[in-house]
Amino acid sequence: MANFFKFYNKNIAYKILVLIIAVLLLTFFFPKKKIMKYEFLEGKTWSYENLFSPFNFLVPKNSQDIDLEIQKLKKHQEIFCIKNEKTVKNIKKKLKKISIIRNNKHYNQIVHRIINTIYKYGYLDNYDNFTKQNKNSIIFLKKDKSWIPILYQKIITYDKINDLLEKNFRKKSNHGIRILKKILRKIIEPNLFYSQYYTDFFLKKKIQSIKKIKYSFTKGDNIINSNEIISKNKFQILSSFKKEYENKIWNNKKYYCLVIGYFFIISMILTLFMLYVFYFENKIFQNNRKLNFLIINILLISLITIMILKYKSKILYIIPFCILPISVRAFFNLNLSIFIHLITILLLSLITPNSFEFIFLQMIAGFLVMLTKKNISKMENLFIAAVKITITYITTFSLLTLIREGSLEKISWDTFSLFFFSGILTTLFVHPLIFLFEKLLNLTSDISLLELSDTSTPILRLLSQKAPGTLQHVLTVANIAEETAVAIGANSLLVRIGSIYHDIGKIKKPKYFIENQQNIINPHQKLSPKQSAKIILEHVSIGVKLAKKYHLPDSITDFIRTHHGNSIVYSFYEKQKKIYPNIKVDKKQFQYSGPKPFSKETAIVMIADSIEAASKSIKNPSDKDLENLVENIIEKQKIENQFSNADITLKEIEKVKQVLKKKLKNIYHTRII
Repeated sequence: MANFFKFYNKNIAYKILVLIIAVLLLTFFFPKKKIMKYEFLEGKTWSYENLFSPFNFLVPKNSQDIDLEIQKLKKHQEIFCIKNEKTVKNIKKKLKKISIIRNNKHYNQIVHRIINTIYKYGYLDNYDNFTKQNKNSIIFLKKDKSWIPILYQKIITYDKINDLLEKNFRKKSNHGIRILKKILRKIIEPNLFYSQYYTDFFLKKKIQSIKKIKYSFTKGDNIINSNEIISKNKFQILSSFKKEYENKIWNNKKYYCLVIGYFFIISMILTLFMLYVFYFENKIFQNNRKLNFLIINILLISLITIMILKYKSKILYIIPFCILPISVRAFFNLNLSIFIHLITILLLSLITPNSFEFIFLQMIAGFLVMLTKKNISKMENLFIAAVKITITYITTFSLLTLIREGSLEKISWDTFSLFFFSGILTTLFVHPLIFLFEKLLNLTSDISLLELSDTSTPILRLLSQKAPGTLQHVLTVANIAEETAVAIGANSLLVRIGSIYHDIGKIKKPKYFIENQQNIINPHQKLSPKQSAKIILEHVSIGVKLAKKYHLPDSITDFIRTHHGNSIVYSFYEKQKKIYPNIKVDKKQFQYSGPKPFSKETAIVMIADSIEAASKSIKNPSDKDLENLVENIIEKQKIENQFSNADITLKEIEKVKQVLKKKLKNIYHTRII
């Protein structure tokens, strides 16, 4: 008793330690920065009360705003030119040397008037940039150390030179005038030149001087009104407000309060999970490996979500949340898988944006995917599950948008692609994840059980070669036991596979078991009852060794160990008593070492094994014979307390009886026909 309490206390202490570690891990990794209580999305309705700023804050321009301003500056870029002061002097010197101008006072006046007009503001080199300028454009000319703005229309260009000459000489058209025009066209040259350096320099300066602040709010200013649509600008303002709020409102005191809050609420949720497992799944609670599996699943999906939220929160829905209930369902029952999913989603809703939408989506998708066939080893069923997940996500998200917005015009198509990839990731990673947990925690999923049902496995091929009668016996037991398990809601797949492997220990000495004694003398006739009993009893321990050798899961080995419980081999026990009537016979020499069945599944296999073996001893049995056989064997097992450790009820045992009677009648009536 003292050892029991010591073990119990140690087991409970381990559970508490695991719980504390899980709580501390989640508390440590959960985001600690204060998150604003308001949730908002661009294009959605502001569903809260009017929002007024509790402090002064600025709304910076985003990169798109700044890019637009830069493009605008480039489009209306100011042109800077350098003036060559020597050009006019050089031209005048050249003109003095021309006799036709020097000797003709009238020509001299006209030429100087033309030169003064051209170079009053300057003659601009015909550069490509100027073709884009309009009449009101400004060109900057450097004068001393300052830049003088001049209207582009006042500047003389190459096109204007001809007009100017024609205007001044249009009343006269003799040979001398034509020569004079030719001379002027040759002598006149630009004195203004485009400066790429200064143009780029001042553009860069203007770009650097762009104001980075878009809006400015003071304490008490209205930010947004209730039921107002969140436009692009409003979304930018709210985002800036949120960032400023999280920076200004946050302090060490609030940090510690948040940590304490996280710790206790996570503790509450995980304690609820532990209590559920303790009261409704006590076998799992007692099994540390299975409990670890459930905790690891919760932590794994939580940590993945935390990482996504930290680095790329917009792709939250790409996470395959439904992989959790599917993987749990592969090992355990429907109720537990749904509860684990619920617990995990509740935990994550503490940190996910738009938590109502998140909870609603995940609950609907998780519950619906659980209606998929449990056998996910078939790609067909897994594909159906993935399609269900994707369609459920898209439909539910669309309906939520319809409720919020009153239309689907502003629905996020990018989110649909995330739902699609979530379904794909579920399909890709379910099997590898289940395989990983099987290897790391020595658990057995339905996928592994289905693989073991293949009779071409090495151990079953060996059984077929060495003990073909035993193979037929276990296959019959498997069919009977599976039907019985379905009737009382036990794990029918586990029962079937356990039945197939429960007698592999008979491989070593098959001829000593009646189902393999066709057309041979019974070898037990040459042995004493003790020797015979020893051989019969050994098939259990041999079976356990073979299970270990061929790497059978512990859950299958349990059927080998328990299929006879701690019953006695009565035929050899009674024979020993007859031979030695005056000597007290030690029952232990004729008794299986056990243990007794400790689950519905192992109890069913023990019953089915005993009844199937006994039914073969009756020649041409009637319905009454078969009914009596079932009643007598089960009653005998009840008297021997073989069901004392199993969670099977009397009502379920009665159902087992009815199914076994029906199955035996079908088997033997078929044979008679």
